Amino acid sequence: MKFYSDRFVVEETSNLSLFLYPSAFVLMAKDEQGSVIAAHQYALGNWNELKQIIATDTLINAANTVGKIYVHNNLFCLVPSVLFDPSARSTYLNFITALDEERQEVFYEGVDSNNIQVVGAVEKELVALLDNALPDLEIAHGAGLLLSYLFRERSEMLGQELFILAERGNMYLAAFASGELKVFNRFPVEGNQDFLKYVFAAIHQLLFDRMHCRVTLIGNPDGIPVDVEFLKQYFKNIRVTVPKFTQTYSPGAEKFQETNLLEAYWNA
Repeated sequence: MKFYSDRFVVEETSNLSLFLYPSAFVLMAKDEQGSVIAAHQYALGNWNELKQIIATDTLINAANTVGKIYVHNNLFCLVPSVLFDPSARSTYLNFITALDEERQEVFYEGVDSNNIQVVGAVEKELVALLDNALPDLEIAHGAGLLLSYLFRERSEMLGQELFILAERGNMYLAAFASGELKVFNRFPVEGNQDFLKYVFAAIHQLLFDRMHCRVTLIGNPDGIPVDVEFLKQYFKNIRVTVPKFTQTYSPGAEKFQETNLLEAYWNA
């Protein structure tokens, strides 16, 4: 899918925001005022398809070197900034996965007023491909985008909150108690049973009251997929919400919001 403003001119692109999912690749072009003027959304089946997109996409290959890519994968962890040592960033990830430093590049970014560092990793081959077109590209984990959104919502949270972001066969799960982040992770989900397994595990771990804690699905739950009406049998307070809107658009490009992706609404 491709979405353009009514008067889109590729030369007016000031910077790019890229979002890499396991089965999708999204690109957003912004003008000097920060408004989205174009967006491209691709389905991905394999590595060769991604290489072809990077080589041919008009937004990536415009006269522009500034951009940021958010990578959605399971190679991430959260580290309190008071304990964080940048030189040990690979060590933190090795606690959760067998990191291959010859193949994978490790990066980090602060969230929550820099109180937490989101450490992530991505294939060096991808970084090299993007460097050819976008040599000034920044890399961050997609978890940071969701966390930046949730931390801004703390003033409106109840005492027990669970947030779910559906993401093409996976979901991010965040649990807050009295506004404090207690659990954050990403899980594969193929339907209602997987959803219930991970949500019940978080509720049990935190001693939440299943009939009173609020469960919020952000965006379109079809990406998992789950049946919200079915889930209402298990949760008294469950809702589906559209993300709050901070992204700005040039006229015409706002059709990108029809994708229901968080990045279509939220500008970190």
